Amino acid sequence: MHRNTNPLYPLRFLAALTVVLYHYTPKSIQPNVNFIIKNGNEAVNFFFFISGFVMILANSNFLKKDSATFSKWDFYIKRIARIYPLYLFAIIVLAAFHYLIKPIDTNTVKYRLIFESLGIQRWLYAGSFNYPGWTLSSEFFFYALFPFTFLLMKKNYSLYKKQVIGYFLLALIITGILFKIEHHEGLSPVLKKIVSILYLHPIFKISIFLLGTICGKVFIDNKLIFLQNNRNSLLCVVFCFITIFLTKQLLPVDHYLLGGGILAIAYFLLVLAINSFDKDKTHIFNNKLIILSGEVSYGIYILQYPVYIYFTNFIHPVTDSLSLGIFILVLISVSIVTYYTIEIPAKTLILNLYKRNKTIKNSTFSSL
Repeated sequence: MHRNTNPLYPLRFLAALTVVLYHYTPKSIQPNVNFIIKNGNEAVNFFFFISGFVMILANSNFLKKDSATFSKWDFYIKRIARIYPLYLFAIIVLAAFHYLIKPIDTNTVKYRLIFESLGIQRWLYAGSFNYPGWTLSSEFFFYALFPFTFLLMKKNYSLYKKQVIGYFLLALIITGILFKIEHHEGLSPVLKKIVSILYLHPIFKISIFLLGTICGKVFIDNKLIFLQNNRNSLLCVVFCFITIFLTKQLLPVDHYLLGGGILAIAYFLLVLAINSFDKDKTHIFNNKLIILSGEVSYGIYILQYPVYIYFTNFIHPVTDSLSLGIFILVLISVSIVTYYTIEIPAKTLILNLYKRNKTIKNSTFSSL
């Protein structure tokens, strides 16, 4: 049976839209869509998990004993080429609005922009100028460490698995402690600031990403007989969605267990199950529009604030369901346009320059 990973595309698209609804749904209609927007911030943890899963699938050929040597620089350049151009573009258009049209942040922006541009802001402090960018800063942290964690997985998967699960549980505990400290009455402003930086810091969020890498390895090994039956897989998908939905409805939005990524356990089973169906029986997910929806989900996520700023200032404030719908359509359209005009061309350019430079260096080395 040839399994299909394309169902992840619409899932990523819907997750990105859920985040947008979470951020921009007007208060007047929030009660009507509360069941959706209450799950909005959880989509970030899902993105972290999926990122780890995809990284293993993309580099699965290096897990074989007789495979070529894994190059961390090849990995870094590929990641930069894929996500950095649009990330930087979002910062530039926001900075242009802030300095040329109307201030949208504090005077500290001029000092923070260097960290934001390097993608290390969340390593140092909470928040971002383009506020969804804090998650990308976390992703940069994960990617910086991935080559080393990947080699640990390849060297001793059994030990790696135990270490990741142990760290995931430890990160949940530490996240809970930090949450309690941050909300403790009488905490000095300085300590509160330090704790707020540490709470949901990438060093703890990486546990979700690493759990995703184990999920990727389990998927590649394909030894779960239970999920080789389509009915079982469908039951697991339904069970996971119900579990995620009920957990998000029962726990407060800012609960530390949710922040720490407790639902990554459900994502583990969900991702394995949703990708276990035979490709011949899930051909609907092979549709080009479905695939495109997943490809532009990154643009929808990282461009949501810049588009919102320009939309509300030059087109119409988002005050009701109609203006919200138009805003979302504009956001999707902008994401599609930038996908073809910025993401793909920039990625191609960076990779070609890197390959050319690598070829020149190898040729020079060979001639010595």
